[in-house]
Amino acid sequence: MITKVINTFKYAGLFSFVFFSIISCEKEIESIGVNLVDNDKFSTDKFTSNVITENKNIENVPANGIEQYLLGVYSDKEFGSLKASIVSQLILPSTGDNYNFGTNPAIDSVLINIPYQFTKEDDESDGKPKFSIDSVIGNKDEEFLINVYELKTFLNTLDPNDPSKKAIYYSDKEFQKGDTPLYSGAFKINPSDTVAYIKRYKADAITVYDTDTIKETDVSPSIKIPLNETMIQQLFVDNASGSEFSSLDDFNHYFRGLYIEATELNSLESHLISLSMTNAKMTIYYSKDEDEDADEDLDGNGTTGETGVRTKHDFKFLFSNLKSNVLTRDYTQSKESGDNRLYVQGAAGSEATVELLQSENLENLKSKNWLINEANLTFYVDQNASSNIVPEQLFLYNYEDNLQIRDIITEGIAAVGGTLERDEDGNPFLYKFKITDYISSLLSSEDETELVKLGLKVYNSSTDIPTSITDVKIENKSWNPKGVVLYDGSEISGDKKVKLEIFYTEINN
Repeated sequence: MITKVINTFKYAGLFSFVFFSIISCEKEIESIGVNLVDNDKFSTDKFTSNVITENKNIENVPANGIEQYLLGVYSDKEFGSLKASIVSQLILPSTGDNYNFGTNPAIDSVLINIPYQFTKEDDESDGKPKFSIDSVIGNKDEEFLINVYELKTFLNTLDPNDPSKKAIYYSDKEFQKGDTPLYSGAFKINPSDTVAYIKRYKADAITVYDTDTIKETDVSPSIKIPLNETMIQQLFVDNASGSEFSSLDDFNHYFRGLYIEATELNSLESHLISLSMTNAKMTIYYSKDEDEDADEDLDGNGTTGETGVRTKHDFKFLFSNLKSNVLTRDYTQSKESGDNRLYVQGAAGSEATVELLQSENLENLKSKNWLINEANLTFYVDQNASSNIVPEQLFLYNYEDNLQIRDIITEGIAAVGGTLERDEDGNPFLYKFKITDYISSLLSSEDETELVKLGLKVYNSSTDIPTSITDVKIENKSWNPKGVVLYDGSEISGDKKVKLEIFYTEINN
């Protein structure tokens, strides 16, 4: 019976009703064992096994088509430093009269706008909404440097080596960029950055005729990066009537996108921001002359000048879906805690491998007449570690085959666990995984079982959860930069070493 379940999981192609029928059958067996614990034909006990653990650095992760993108600089003594930059194509605006700046245009301002992820606070004592910025790691008061360049590497939608597949860009890919930045300046998060003031210029590009206040309907905060108007004029205005702007494909070959680069300013110990980038855009605000006879004053947004009515306009270039994170890591100053520690961090950081049972031990346990009631794998947090970026959940999977473990499919992530548990003082204490079905299948199978290493990594909810019983492949996408230092499986870790505990019912002869 258990053998059939294993084969179902391994090949993951049988019908779901067969799968769940078998699972139900196994559950009935386990329940029988529990209900008869008090009968003198049965006895319950616990078996504790040592495990072998090892650290694994992650060289890179897929960094495009992800849920969150990191921007900034962060460093600590446990995990070293991480610099996170973003590259993205732009989408050519869709306009009824084509891409045309009109008569005597003058760029008023060019702004990159990237909405923060935020929480609206209850305090509006002064009548103004207040916000706190979510998903920030590190010192919010320490600035880092932002440079914005023209991207010189063309981003392909499809894999050039196999056009039937989407292109994958990894976090360590090197992208080419322009020689001169479109912007360079210090940055730190600002939850009050809710308004942009745009000065409007006459045809001489010197005289201001009005100032606009630009804000979102909900007055929410965003990152606002002003770009060099002269460079944008050359790139986007001077040849606006050319073939470069005739189609999106032509435009993306001409202007390949933006490279938003983060680097340290005063210290590596700055901060990282997690951004969805869904509504990120670059807006060119400009004014132009209109013929008074054609459309005088245009809703009152213009002013009469020497050549007619001066009117306000803008072109919005949305960031496309084709974007990628660039993650640069330096482990030089990392791993301060000691050799008997495990370092688990997301975003091309590190993970741990776990070997639960040796072959001889497994065969010995299989010879016993056990019904497995529960099996737990526990990892203890090193509370002496200097890092304070502990993730709220870790994830366990088949490391060798890059597959889900059986309990994730049969029980779900909530039952398996892996969430952070805290001690009575509120400090991070341990992560516990319930892997009863996985251990049951190992010990109950009549087949020769091939032991595999398990992998332990930071949990990403949108990519690690399987969507069906056939969805057993791990995507390996990871944008959460949080990390935790754990005790390993060696004896030097004492009572905090990694533990596998098997609670069982044994049939007495």
